[in-house]
Amino acid sequence: MLPPGLVFPSLSDPYATAFRECMGHVFRTYQVVGVLATGTVIRGTGDARSDLDIHVLHLDSFRERVQLWFNGVPCEIFVNPPHRIPAYFTEDREDRRPVSQHMFATGIIAFDPQGEIEKLVDIARSDLANHPTAPSEFTSTLLRYSVATEFEDVLDLAERDTPSASILLGAVVRRLCECRIAHSPGWAPRAKDLVNRLRDIDATAADLAIGSAADLPFEDRLAAARKLCLHVTQSEGFFEWTSPREFVESP
Repeated sequence: MLPPGLVFPSLSDPYATAFRECMGHVFRTYQVVGVLATGTVIRGTGDARSDLDIHVLHLDSFRERVQLWFNGVPCEIFVNPPHRIPAYFTEDREDRRPVSQHMFATGIIAFDPQGEIEKLVDIARSDLANHPTAPSEFTSTLLRYSVATEFEDVLDLAERDTPSASILLGAVVRRLCECRIAHSPGWAPRAKDLVNRLRDIDATAADLAIGSAADLPFEDRLAAARKLCLHVTQSEGFFEWTSPREFVESP
């Protein structure tokens, strides 16, 4: 039985039925103290393959992620005790990827008799507004070096194994885009927003990234990626640098 006070988001089928069936499973399975419905479907921006994202707060001490189908709709259910959610916010800030904050800030509170979800939504919104600063010089150098040496691997493969080089090239171009964005203040974008965010920061880098993924011969895509690598890292492989000295304690 579903509890009184449960709010049903304004959804059309198959999502409305899927949400109801999902709630039946959730309240049968857990000692629920809060439910947040979130994701692209809830925000009204979903597509044919979109799922329902459900955060469940419960009284037990374990966390669990459950992937289930309801009414033909994939549902991702994230189960946590309330005190674990702020730790996700902290971890996401360290990664500069506000996945948890965004889910809570843009979701719909479906069940919250004790106000636990509402408090977490307020924290998430405040955290999202507090954009991370640009990385330190050392972190920036380490990022550039890491991706430049990955591109060097592509150049090595291109000379003897073009198919493998072509596969690796796409992954390296993505890393180059992420590297360029990481050099600027602010949150890192979702994968779907990567190119649009890059264009906002650096239109030249965005054009080169698109050129490296265009329907062109491999040599042309590699040439665009080479320009992108030089633009972002000022290198296309190994370059000289020295890390700060770090004190190491004696055994």
